[in-house]
Order: sequence, then C-alpha cells, then structure tokens
Amino acid sequence: MRRNTRLPAALLAVLLTAALSTACGSDDDKGKAGSSGGSAPDKVTYITGFGTFGREAYAYVAQDKGYFSDAGVSVTIQPGQGSAISLAALAGGRAQFAPVDLSSTIMQVGSGKVSGVTAVAAVHQTTDAAVMALADSGISKPSDLEGKKIADPAGSVIGALFPAYAKLAGFDADKVDFVNLEPQQLGVNLAAGKVDAVGQYRVGRPNIENAVKGKDVVVLPFGKFLTESYGSAVTTTTKIAEEDPDLVRRFTSALLKGMRYAIDHPEEAASVLAKKHPTVNEKAAAAEIELLGEAVQPKKDGAPIGTMDRERVAGAIKALVDAGAVKSGVKPEQLVSFDLVPKS
Repeated sequence: MRRNTRLPAALLAVLLTAALSTACGSDDDKGKAGSSGGSAPDKVTYITGFGTFGREAYAYVAQDKGYFSDAGVSVTIQPGQGSAISLAALAGGRAQFAPVDLSSTIMQVGSGKVSGVTAVAAVHQTTDAAVMALADSGISKPSDLEGKKIADPAGSVIGALFPAYAKLAGFDADKVDFVNLEPQQLGVNLAAGKVDAVGQYRVGRPNIENAVKGKDVVVLPFGKFLTESYGSAVTTTTKIAEEDPDLVRRFTSALLKGMRYAIDHPEEAASVLAKKHPTVNEKAAAAEIELLGEAVQPKKDGAPIGTMDRERVAGAIKALVDAGAVKSGVKPEQLVSFDLVPKS
C-alpha cells in the first residue's frame, strides 16, 4: 500500500497539540458531585473519534443533557484526529477518555508503539471501517481497488487496517495508492473525481452522499472479512482504570446514556451537535446517528450497549495476526479492562 503524502512525526505532534489546546465544549462545575458526595466534580478531557461528524453527537448530548454533571464529571470535549493520535494523547496524559478503534489499539500495543491504555466499553460492536466509491467508478468489489487512488486522513485506522483487509479479501494492497486528506475534504474530492475512493466509517455514508450530491455510493465494509473485530471502544489509561474505576464507571455510564438518547432522538442530537459546531449539516448528522444505532447493538440478545466479550477480542487479535498486521502474543487483557465493561 503506497502513500504519496506523509506527515512527519513532528508535524503530527504539532497538530495534536493544536487540536487539544482549544476546548470545544465543557460542562460547568455546578453539576452534582460523584459518588463521594459534596466534593467538586472530576475534570476530564474527552477526544471524539474523528472530528465533529454526526456519529460523535452522543458525547455532546451527554454533556447537554447534564448526564456527565449528574455523574459528578466535568467534561471538556475535543474533536479527534483519528485513533493513532488519540492513543498518543491518552498515553501522554493529554486526555483521559477517547473512542479508539480496537483494531488500532491491537496493532499499536502489539507493535510496542503504545502502552498503558485500555478499552472499557464498545462503541461499535463490529468494525465500522470501510472504503466508499461512486457507483459509476467501476469499483464494486475489493479487488477493483487495485490501481486506484484512495483518500484517507492521516492517522486513520482505515489506512492502518487496509493491508490486513486486502490480504483477507484477496487483493494486493501494494497496488493501491493512498493519499492523505482532511476528513472534510474526502467527499469533495470524491465528487470531483480527484480520487477513486475514500476511507470512511460505514456510519459516515450520509456525509459522503451529501458531498457527492445524491450520486449512488458503493460501500466496501471491512467487517465482511474482519468478522470478529469490534469497531471503536471507549478507551482510557490503565492507570485511571486501576486507580479510579469509579470514575471510569461514572463517565462511561453517562456517555452511553447520551448514546442511547441520541439514537432514540437523532434529529435532536444532530441539533445539539450543530449548536456546538454550526458548520455541521444537521440532516446528514441525523442520518449518521440513525446508522450508529445499528452499529452499537450487541450481537447477543439482552446484552447492554457497550458490552465486550473476551473470546471475540481474542478472535480479533487472531485475525490481525493471521493477516500479518501484528505479531502473536497480544492478550485480550492487555487491551480491555473486562471488569469495567458494561454487563447485563
């Protein structure tokens, strides 16, 4: 897999610092205290998965509805720049919580690039990574991507997962040209024919359809081949998980409460997001939130939103090992704090 545009490590560090230096939303400190009673609320920084798309609205809903303050947590929300950068922010203490694609965590931890992070709840019950193209592009199956140009944001898990996806789908990733573009530029460049396809979460399809102005879009989901993989998971540091599990439970519970409300009220959730970020297209955001409702539903009947299964995590690791994306030896307990995961 070739990338003809690379961001040096120094530039990534500058981008991360800039992104985290400006708060894009925070609870005031007048909310109720947590389980400790009358003490001041715990202050944390939460990074969204990627930008301020509709699929990120649930965090802003939890903030707007007072779920965080009711749980004794004051939350500053920062727009994220992808799993790799979020993991670095968590490991470096610049944030306390973020939804991070579990496959990215497996690869980063397995390669030794990141340590000291742990997932505490699933966001997407299957990997939501996908490649999207226009229906008239001639791309209808994975092998059609050979010889094509795909746009994907720097640091995105889609690019990181692509070689494993290609191997499992039976085509040569080295025959695909990747270019780095900002998330907001993906649909525009696809519509203009400057790229043949874009990396995008499956729930982001409405945003791409809005950008290409009604043209039919083909979606090639990675989950068809990476069947055991989870998508994004609420991730924190092992230090926080071990030393303050009560904070983790309170924060996660409030965040998932916001998710449930957003799914049940997609238009209202999109409006909440747009009030924080006026450039958001409310119609596309609401459509994304509706798709999010499908993505977060556990496969097991009766299981709560956010649940994670050790055997499935082990299966996700094995799939990446078999695809050559990570070395063997990574254990599920290195990735997930199962005692903090929501249970029935």
